[in-house]
Amino acid sequence: MFKTFALFGMICVADPSVKIFGENCFNVWEDPMVHYKDLITCDNAGKIWSNAIRANLEKNGLTIIQGELWCIETTKGQNS
Repeated sequence: MFKTFALFGMICVADPSVKIFGENCFNVWEDPMVHYKDLITCDNAGKIWSNAIRANLEKNGLTIIQGELWCIETTKGQNS
């Protein structure tokens, strides 16, 4: 087996209905999950993907408080 990488992230949006912190956080990933053959390819895909997520959330009136996106190592033998 060889190393591949997949995108995984966490996004928090403003949510006044949550009384303590005022935000709602959720995990995001590609579906179906893509296994990138190297870290550079994964990072580049992550930049494009994060811009698309940001645009979609903002279009729907959500304010992003925090966001993280990681390329996590996998061992699946599928390449993109």
